[in-house]
Amino acid sequence: RPIFTPGKTLKRIFCNSRPLDRNTCVLGNPGRCEICPLIDNGSCSRKGAVYQITCEACEAGVRYQGEADRPLHNRIGEHLRAMRNPRSHENNAMGQHQAASHPGEAPRISVTILDCKPSTVKRKISEALFIHKQKPELNDKSELEAIVKYTTNS
Repeated sequence: RPIFTPGKTLKRIFCNSRPLDRNTCVLGNPGRCEICPLIDNGSCSRKGAVYQITCEACEAGVRYQGEADRPLHNRIGEHLRAMRNPRSHENNAMGQHQAASHPGEAPRISVTILDCKPSTVKRKISEALFIHKQKPELNDKSELEAIVKYTTNS
């Protein structure tokens, strides 16, 4: 027997009853968090984010854009670990950049949240559009292949 569940209402989509509430740190204490101070416009607990990492050690501000369904604390932490130990994370663009441009130095990055989308497909499309428009230096443009994968049956 089919069961009907109503979809989201316009009020639920467009209205936020508490717009000034801020997300809090995953650790519960932003003062002790390594990730929160790196994020310009949010907290490390943000999920479903499209983000940009800027290498502050580079004069040109080399950029990488990515997306994460998990809290940013987890994903940015992975990038930092890759930058501290690039040989163990050979597929990480930030780790490769650190090894090539700043060997032996401590990572210096800033993080900006570009967009937030709970849907994987919408988040991947948003990421690909940002990469296409802004052309960050460290992305390999494989995000367009991800769009094809998530939007077609191939």
